[in-house]
Amino acid sequence: MNFRHFLLLFLMMVAAGSAMAQEQDTVAWFDPNEVLVPAGDDELMKARRAACEIVAGEWTYSKPYVHATGSTLIGKLGKPIAKSKLKKNLDKAYKKLKLKDRWTLMTLSPDGMWQMKVLGLPVKGSYNYDPESQELTLKWNGIPLKSHTHRDGKKLYVAFDMDRLLMVLSLLSGISHSETLKALALLSNNFSNVMVGFEMKLK
Repeated sequence: MNFRHFLLLFLMMVAAGSAMAQEQDTVAWFDPNEVLVPAGDDELMKARRAACEIVAGEWTYSKPYVHATGSTLIGKLGKPIAKSKLKKNLDKAYKKLKLKDRWTLMTLSPDGMWQMKVLGLPVKGSYNYDPESQELTLKWNGIPLKSHTHRDGKKLYVAFDMDRLLMVLSLLSGISHSETLKALALLSNNFSNVMVGFEMKLK
């Protein structure tokens, strides 16, 4: 095992531990790898596939994304200005982490399987999508990672709360203790009900 493989494995173990600590209230969801569907009962499979087809595709990172549903806490700044300010800082952080180079592809298949290329290495698992709540749950080795996700034509918007975003960035960038990540954690201190992440585009 070379150093890159060892680093990726280590980061996955750290991410898995963090996700387990944060997901005590996670509800069970259908995973074709773990649940047997009774013969003749294919309605659940059809519904799940129809939902997965909404977000299915080969996606590449385009630019930062900010999803804000609450009010800004920054004095005289209105929400559009506050969102723009946060997005600019996110863009600087993503560039410092060389996100475009390190995270080259995310594939969501209609059959509910996902795969990413991180640091040139494949990472994969199953996923579930709920169109009503716009919640995408990636599952890797039994560990769920939830995001607020919706599709608009050839664009996919994926957003996390800041703690989960930092966990994802640690994995995607191959950097577990970075001053850039620490600075990024402070960006949302003046915002309420804000989720941040990525705007993706079809390959």
